[in-house]
Amino acid sequence: MKVDFFIVGAPKSGTTSLYYYLQEHPDICMSSNKEPNFFSNNEIKKQALYYNKKCITSNEEYEKLFLNRTKSQVTGESSVSYLFYPNVAQRLYKYNPNARIIILLRNPAERAFSHYLMDCRLGLINLSFKDILFKRKKHPNLNLYYQQYIELGMYCHQVNRYYDIFKKSNILIINTDDFNKATLETIRDVYRFLNVNQNFEPKIGMHHNKYLEANNAVLNKIYSISFLRKFLGQILPKSTISFIKERLFTKKNKPTLDNEAIYQLCKIFDEDTSQLEKLINKKFTSWKD
Repeated sequence: MKVDFFIVGAPKSGTTSLYYYLQEHPDICMSSNKEPNFFSNNEIKKQALYYNKKCITSNEEYEKLFLNRTKSQVTGESSVSYLFYPNVAQRLYKYNPNARIIILLRNPAERAFSHYLMDCRLGLINLSFKDILFKRKKHPNLNLYYQQYIELGMYCHQVNRYYDIFKKSNILIINTDDFNKATLETIRDVYRFLNVNQNFEPKIGMHHNKYLEANNAVLNKIYSISFLRKFLGQILPKSTISFIKERLFTKKNKPTLDNEAIYQLCKIFDEDTSQLEKLINKKFTSWKD
């Protein structure tokens, strides 16, 4: 068995929603582990990222992720680390040169701050975004955070690695703005790309990975304790976790950046975005606005 397609990134660009939408399709079998990181496990282990992700490390483990697959289904997985690390594209090609690659790209400035807010919410960082943005050169310990929030949004060279190896017809690039504004149409483009039934309609009213805050400060503090959150996630049924989120957490407006930080982010990403537009022959006008 060879996995037929990969959602390779970018982080905080809608990959979780796309994974669950595709999981609903009867012609598609998504990996039971949403983010196995099988082809990037060496880099993640070597870099010792603060997320403490458990990666799939053996072929046997990897194939077990698709045990529910039927012969008629196409198989896919979603690991956003596959876009950033340089050697992964080559590994995917060696594994399956005919694989289809799906890349979601979000306005890099928005993506950076969204990624930061997620890590704050999960208790993984207690630094200010502006310190990471402006004080990195004076404080090398900020480099890892700078990578996660800024360098992951420098898309051009990351996308180019896939363009250099795979046929362009095997690569689908989705602007997250389009995915959000025209979700069903975008999903049908993905169905067409994967050669599955385009008439199937997923439950697009469902929101995955939405921004939530607890209804009081004590709950927010508890939720930010990483080991406690993971422990409760292991011992509580999914139905109980869903009930807690519905009753004790509220979807709220996200915090915003001030003009100084926005201006700096635009300076950082502007040239890379222009190069990306030339590479893939696609405009990202809204990003520059």
